[in-house]
Amino acid sequence: MAETKLTSLGQLRKLAERALQDSQSRISEVLELIIPLLESAQHTGITVTLPAENWSGRIQTVQDESLLADSKYWYIVCADADCFMAASETGVKADNITTDGQITFRCEVTPVENLTLYILRLEVEQSNE
Repeated sequence: MAETKLTSLGQLRKLAERALQDSQSRISEVLELIIPLLESAQHTGITVTLPAENWSGRIQTVQDESLLADSKYWYIVCADADCFMAASETGVKADNITTDGQITFRCEVTPVENLTLYILRLEVEQSNE
């Protein structure tokens, strides 16, 4: 017959605190690696607006000459703080850039308000190890 172990709330709390400390330590390690890379990277900030009326079939493409379809660039997309929840709740996501000067966004639910998105273009070295 299998033995049942009872765990007290105090033991569970200690396990949770240890897991939190472990997570914070791992996050700190990752930040120590990423921050110098971001500080030394060449980057371009781009702001685009997705007007609510421009969605067609839950797809919208915007133009900006800084968007380049080149594997040496990586793009990070984030919604402005004022519309972050609306962008998250409607599932707005960017496609990979395959054509210079444009980026296509898709959504799960068509947003009813204009969304402002920030795009960070990072130039990265390619390593073929």
